[in-house]
Amino acid sequence: MRSPYAFVAIVACAISCDFSILAADDEPSAPESPSQASPSATAQTGEKTEAQTSPKGTFKIESKTKSPPPEFGGTDVADFVVSTTDPKVREPLDDHPDTTAVSYIISPDEKWIYEEKTYGHLMKGGELYERGEGLKFQEANKSQSFAEMVWRFFAKEERIEPDDVPSSSGGRDCCEGGLIDFVAWSPDSGRLLVDLRARDFGGKRDRGVHEWYVYFNTKTGKLELTDYLRRLNKGAWKRFKDQKLRENFGEAASAEPLGDLPSEAESKKRYEAADRRVKESLKKLLDTQEKQLHDEQTSPTQRQIFEEQLQSSRDMQRSWIKTREIGAKLYVDSGNKSTAARRYWQYMADSTEARASEIERELEYAPASE
Repeated sequence: MRSPYAFVAIVACAISCDFSILAADDEPSAPESPSQASPSATAQTGEKTEAQTSPKGTFKIESKTKSPPPEFGGTDVADFVVSTTDPKVREPLDDHPDTTAVSYIISPDEKWIYEEKTYGHLMKGGELYERGEGLKFQEANKSQSFAEMVWRFFAKEERIEPDDVPSSSGGRDCCEGGLIDFVAWSPDSGRLLVDLRARDFGGKRDRGVHEWYVYFNTKTGKLELTDYLRRLNKGAWKRFKDQKLRENFGEAASAEPLGDLPSEAESKKRYEAADRRVKESLKKLLDTQEKQLHDEQTSPTQRQIFEEQLQSSRDMQRSWIKTREIGAKLYVDSGNKSTAARRYWQYMADSTEARASEIERELEYAPASE
């Protein structure tokens, strides 16, 4: 889930990727309902994709496609940071093939950009850019990718061999066999929260982790764990094997700020707005799925698929409501009693906003109901 403070600019995708990490006894299945941002389609050669504006409106991220040299197939994509007041101020951010799904999540203070890059099935990397002069952004770590740095930190904390992690190649395009997911920016931009999912540690198919969390502290430039994250990570290895544990896990939705937590009133207001979004978008989604199910043109085979989709949407909503309360309690219990109310409502607002965005993305790809 993504933080409500984060801004997402999705710039390219020409593949359909399964972001899920399966348990050892599972077989590959259709992609899970997206908890990550849904990538947009690649534009035609030379055409810019829709521009996305940063949280404070200072800049936007634009993507432009271009033809590669004749000896190579496909299309390349160039991403730029562009001033909203002067379009001539245009700084390069990253280049990548159109077969790579890329999304950018900008910190609330606009000084950092997190980049998610999905290369294929169980191949997902991450890069972190720090703002320099003007609108120039560069990799926060020149020697290795952000994903590689996180996996190395994980290996040290979990006391496993450094090379026994998915990104052992050490390149900037890494992570076959593992995924690093953006979770949230803290409201003060002091922390970036990500999680890890992976399997096949030590060559054992049944050994893996599901949602192991870590912070990047933007003030110190280092990775760190807090009491809250340690409590979340305690069951990461067991969750990989146990479906029931995953179904009852209160996953993280909020990043703890370095300074004060948002006020209770502010978070309550955000929660109430997000709750309305969830109810409205969920009704639209269920109405659309009902229409598909009962359409006279729907074949028996399609009807079965649509019926399963409708049931899945209802089940997912019930599951989310249950695990949201579990997650909120864990977030509250990991802090001081004096901050309990603020932590509770921050989590409720963050989780509900993320859920609203998830349903809205699903609606984008569903036929409009009449």
